[in-house]
Amino acid sequence: MGIVRTQALKNTIFSYIGVGLGYVNLILLFPAFFSAEEFGLFQLILSVSVLYAQVATLGLQNAINRYFPFFRTEDKTHKGFLTLIILIFAAGFILATVIYLIIRPWVVTTYAQNAGAFNHYYYYIIPLTLFTDLFLVLEVIARVIFKTVFSTFLKEVAVRLFTTVSIILYVMKILDFQGFINFYILINFVSAILLLIQIIASKEFKWEFKISKLKWKDVIELLRYGGYNLLSGAAMLIGQRVDVLMIGAMVGLSVVGAYTLYYYIATVIYVPMRSLAKISIAIVANAFKTGEHNKIADIYRRTSLLQLIFGCLIFIGVIINKENLFYFIKKPEYITYFNIFILIGIGILIDVSVGLNSEIIAASRKFRLDAFFNVGLFVVSVISNLIFIPLFGGIGAGIAMVVSFFSFNFVKWLYLKVRFKMQPLDYKQLLIIVVAAVCFVIGYIIPKAGNVYLDILIRSSVTTVIYAVLILLLKISDDVNERFVVYKNLIFKFIGK
Repeated sequence: MGIVRTQALKNTIFSYIGVGLGYVNLILLFPAFFSAEEFGLFQLILSVSVLYAQVATLGLQNAINRYFPFFRTEDKTHKGFLTLIILIFAAGFILATVIYLIIRPWVVTTYAQNAGAFNHYYYYIIPLTLFTDLFLVLEVIARVIFKTVFSTFLKEVAVRLFTTVSIILYVMKILDFQGFINFYILINFVSAILLLIQIIASKEFKWEFKISKLKWKDVIELLRYGGYNLLSGAAMLIGQRVDVLMIGAMVGLSVVGAYTLYYYIATVIYVPMRSLAKISIAIVANAFKTGEHNKIADIYRRTSLLQLIFGCLIFIGVIINKENLFYFIKKPEYITYFNIFILIGIGILIDVSVGLNSEIIAASRKFRLDAFFNVGLFVVSVISNLIFIPLFGGIGAGIAMVVSFFSFNFVKWLYLKVRFKMQPLDYKQLLIIVVAAVCFVIGYIIPKAGNVYLDILIRSSVTTVIYAVLILLLKISDDVNERFVVYKNLIFKFIGK
């Protein structure tokens, strides 16, 4: 866990800086200076771009994670692996773009009534997706050579910081909304280029554009694996994003704006999971190669506890500061939908509580099953959204997420328990939930301070300290207690000087 801890700590720091910037953008700037319809339109564009990019990668992300250890060579040519990835990347983007252009008439018709403004930006999504796609592939390449920190900085900090700049330019009327979209596309282009430069500078690859060293059986296996992961990833992502797409088509852009606002607030819960997964996935892939299943089971259990500990703290932290949140967003179209956050937060907590289940299955010899599980998520998500959105609007989409994530994660948890005899859940997860419930009550009943910033500070600090003390005293996570001892000793050593 040494490499995991070191890079995960740096990734977490950058991720939380990114969360702060995202908070400024989403909670302060977008609601204040963009209408709910404009914000909803921007989020709809992003959702379509993410789905488009997922298809364009042809499953390369997990394929690179799984197969790079088998291609790795000391001379850094890696048997032409990088050349193969470049060719697949180009082919995938061209294929996805052709499909995207073919379906345009159907998409235009679907969104014409409730989100007609989206159709004006249909072609803008092509360059945005190209740069998003390139960054996704380069990020995984950086990950397999254990260079995760810079990509995290770019993704979590740089992109959000320059998004803040673009919002300011919009407020100053230097950019109109269309100019804002163009600037955002430029930000993604620069991020991809900078990550490419880092990979070149790492000297972990010799850039020989030759395929003579490739064994075609390895190529076919990689493509087959990528195909399964394309089906798996696309199904999972559509299952997660279908709510935004369906709200836009069935309800309208203003509800998309409210829903995505609370969705992004809730995804702060994912930050520890993303930080741990970025480095853990490479270790899991290598452990499957060497047959160290006990090592995988240990990572599975420990990451589950860490993710739930931090996830529950973030979840209750937002709820106890609900009134303070309303002070910043102000607009009634956002305030009336706060229950969306609670529902999405519960769904995400279910997801993080079972740790790296998807990553473990994707790295195993039974990787094909991951595609079927994700197709199941897609089917359940579509059906539940079709049922609940017409009944409850944005709240219905939140209900659908809880139903989908519970079904999806229960099946994966059960499979790993039966097939590999590994599962991360025991009484400690229940203890975390009890601690979170106690701290929620304490944080909720704290008398309100006169100043909103002071209230946030007092309410959040008291709740966090009590939560941390209970987690440490109950010795729920060995990693948390070990880190506490390390940092405590460092502080005492510093004070002693």
